[in-house]
Amino acid sequence: MIPKIIEIPKKELNVFDESIKKYRQQYIRSSQEIVEQVFKNHKTYLSLIDNKEVSESIAKLREESWQEYLNDEVEFSAIIMRDLHKILNTPKSILDILLTENIINKKGEELLESIKAICGEYAGRVFPYIYRLSLSMTQSRRSRAGKTFEAIIYKLYEYLGYSYDSQSKVGRKTFDSLGLGKKVDSILPNIEAFKERRSKTIIGTMKTSLRERWQEVAEEIQRTNIPTIHLLTADETISKSKAQEMANHNIIVVAYDWVANSKELKEMKNIISFEEYLFDEIPNIINFWKK
Repeated sequence: MIPKIIEIPKKELNVFDESIKKYRQQYIRSSQEIVEQVFKNHKTYLSLIDNKEVSESIAKLREESWQEYLNDEVEFSAIIMRDLHKILNTPKSILDILLTENIINKKGEELLESIKAICGEYAGRVFPYIYRLSLSMTQSRRSRAGKTFEAIIYKLYEYLGYSYDSQSKVGRKTFDSLGLGKKVDSILPNIEAFKERRSKTIIGTMKTSLRERWQEVAEEIQRTNIPTIHLLTADETISKSKAQEMANHNIIVVAYDWVANSKELKEMKNIISFEEYLFDEIPNIINFWKK
């Protein structure tokens, strides 16, 4: 008799979760790897940067990088579901019974139809595993969007020749030693400059969308006593009232050109475009330290 399961047996849960992590590491590239590949495959985006059309380049890089990630995700999902019966006993038992009951003594078209039926029924019988996998993928997608955005920005820094230190580059402990929390992602030109004169550095954080999370950045400014912070975002729904609130907390928002120069926000001095940020603000800081 085919076992009916409405949830993954406890003895298999941890094994399956660890298998998801293992297969993910094996078959899904990191954000940095994908961004590197997209840059190599789409030289036209580099010409946009050279022409100071950075906002359009970032938007397209994000879109292409996301598509690459989804392609990896499809491959990862197919392989782990293919191997499910090799990893766990319950899916193996279900598949063995389905094959035994439906394949023996069948040939040709009848065999083909039986295989099709088995595929459908097997997917339904192991649905708790599919659901668990789906939850894991949803969580990963949320964090992946932010990591990809960061990888793109850091790649732009490198392409334009801007030095920077980031938590991923020098380690969380280094930032902690400066009294900077996890909300600060990077410092331009470097940590040594921050130690010497923090008002002549760019302290950056990145968020794909703002919602209420910008308030975490405001709290970080108050806690660490930094003069201001640049909040880089891909959010296209920034209201004037939210922009004013952020201005009150010394947050400079770096957004797409069409957002920063929109009718509602173009008069806001704390909302700047990626173009202004990369070709005006950063060079001013870099030039100060070259003197």
